[in-house]
Amino acid sequence: ATVDNKGGMTVADADSIGIQIDGDKAVVNNDGDNAISNGGTGTQVNGDEATVNNNGSTTVDGKDSTGTEINGDKAIVNNDGDSTILDGGTGTRITGDDATANNSGNTTVDGQGSTGTEIAGNNAVVNQDGELDVSGGGHGIDITGDSATVDNKGGMTVADADSIGIQIDGDKAVVNNDGDN
Repeated sequence: ATVDNKGGMTVADADSIGIQIDGDKAVVNNDGDNAISNGGTGTQVNGDEATVNNNGSTTVDGKDSTGTEINGDKAIVNNDGDSTILDGGTGTRITGDDATANNSGNTTVDGQGSTGTEIAGNNAVVNQDGELDVSGGGHGIDITGDSATVDNKGGMTVADADSIGIQIDGDKAVVNNDGDN
C-alpha cells in the first residue's frame, strides 16, 4: 500500500491514529505539517520493509504521543522536515531489526520522557544530519539492540539534568560524531 498525504495531519486524541497500515512493503509520504498530541499517533505501520517519508514539519506533544511508529523489520523512516518533540512524546519509534532512521531535518527534544528517535531491534542505523537539541531530561536518540550504528553529522546540544543525546543499550555499537557537539 502507498499513501500520499499532501496536506497536514492533526491527531489530538489518545488511541487515535492519523494513518494506519497493516501489511508489508508499505510506503507513506507525509508532505504536510503534522501535529500529534494527547497520546495520539500520526503514522503507524505494522509490517516489514515499510518506508515513511516525513517531508513537512512534525510536532509531537505529550505522554504516549508518537509521530511515526513502525512495528516490523527493515523499516526506513526519512525525517526531512524539522521535528519538535515535547513533554513525553516520541518522534519516531521503530520496533524491529535492520531499521534505518534518516534525520536530515532539525530535531528539538524537550521534557522528561521525550525521545526524538527510538529503535528497539538489532542492526539499527540512525543518520542524524540535522541539528539535534535535547533538554529538560529528554533523549535525542535511544537504541536498544546489538550492532547499532549512529552517524551524527549535524550539531548536537544537550542541556539540563537527565538529558541524553545518544543512548545505546546493546553490544557492538558504533557512534560517529562528525558534527559540532
